[in-house]
Amino acid sequence: MNHVRNEPSHDPQSPSRRDVLRDVALGAAGIVIPGCAGPWPHTNVVEAPSRAPALPGGLEVQGTRFLRGGAPFVVNGMNYWAALPLSREGNPAGWDQVRRDLDAMQALGVNMLRIVGATEGPDSAPYRIVPTLQARQGQFDSASLNGLARFIAELETRGLIAIVMLNNFWHWSGGMAQYLEWAGEGPIPYPPPHPGGSWSTYQRYAARFYANEKANVAFAELLRFIVPPFKSSPSVIWELANEPRGITSGRAFASWIHNTAARIRSLAPHHLITTGSEGQTATAFFSGTDLVRDHQSPHIDFATFHLWAENWGWVRGDDLPGTFSSGLEKAKAYVLDHVDRARQLGKPLLLEEFGFPRDNGSFAPSAATTYRDRYFESLYELVGAHVTDGEMVGLMPWAWAGQARPREAGALWLSGDPLIGDPPHERQGWYSLYDRDTTLAIVRRFADRHVNGNVPPPTAARS
Repeated sequence: MNHVRNEPSHDPQSPSRRDVLRDVALGAAGIVIPGCAGPWPHTNVVEAPSRAPALPGGLEVQGTRFLRGGAPFVVNGMNYWAALPLSREGNPAGWDQVRRDLDAMQALGVNMLRIVGATEGPDSAPYRIVPTLQARQGQFDSASLNGLARFIAELETRGLIAIVMLNNFWHWSGGMAQYLEWAGEGPIPYPPPHPGGSWSTYQRYAARFYANEKANVAFAELLRFIVPPFKSSPSVIWELANEPRGITSGRAFASWIHNTAARIRSLAPHHLITTGSEGQTATAFFSGTDLVRDHQSPHIDFATFHLWAENWGWVRGDDLPGTFSSGLEKAKAYVLDHVDRARQLGKPLLLEEFGFPRDNGSFAPSAATTYRDRYFESLYELVGAHVTDGEMVGLMPWAWAGQARPREAGALWLSGDPLIGDPPHERQGWYSLYDRDTTLAIVRRFADRHVNGNVPPPTAARS
């Protein structure tokens, strides 16, 4: 997430691990990737080796299903973007929170998380996760990198898996827009809530990334730096970006997907790779996305899609009684449409993001979740049926807050505020899933029905 909000439909600590990271930091500029070295032209095909066999404990693909250790693996997931800043070295309270969060999620049967693996600065930029991993181009924060390493090590101990996002179409982690600014494309035209901001203007700016050679050379440096240290971890899946949209850069977008996935495959041949795509969105003609086309590359192992009923105008938070039924039907039809499209791919399909407002559109953690619970129950039931049929592999709601609570419900995030489920540019409390929400019982029931032996026991690695 966190894509366009209310856009008009027409416009749319392991010492050895630390040592590895430091070694990579010293040698990153000199790493040569066979068949992928140096800048790559986005209109040409980049060759890469085929995916190697799965690591012991890792995932593999068989047709439209995930397997782990030869057994079917169903995703009962959770988006948890705050993992990176909370795990950062020098943040003991954050690391304690992470381990409590993992305990709580495992108790719900969660077996996969989706996290941010890279954030870009400067830390003074608005609406930005701070501190960032790459505050300046090519300068990587060792405390953040070591935090990511200990988080992945913790997942390995627990038997959990993470989808690790490497870039972001949206500005709240820096992402493509920040690479463009570093490449000389001018200041980032921030979208709302920035004064005078326009979602359309921002998206057209961000979409320049795919064809911008300087920006992609900088991103390739990030890949060379961050991927190799984890190439032997069974707990990692790589994701190109959060919600990449082609907009008007269709040809460059398609080439970027294939070439970037090939580059990652050269660096981590045992790992699965996916796009992080929203799928069709509510306005595919503007977003420039297509589920089948965007997942056709042989280096993309499975398809993702996202679903945002309120953001796309299908429901109104301030009138859930009047809009819920029609909005739910649109949401279910959207899922079924993606199941139909995915049949053309013959690859696994994951509903990677979805959320729903609290009653009366409230941002308060104490507000009821009557309609949210009904919505989640319907989606978990629908996806569960297609998991049974082998046409989907699971789903992942947005986003975990756990015991954390906002400084002020409905306010924008400020540096130093608690990290909950809503990113810095969003009103805090919109889609956060708190530890006391009745919604979480639905997550647990899905695990009981579908996940079976794929739920690791909630035992932590304490140190």
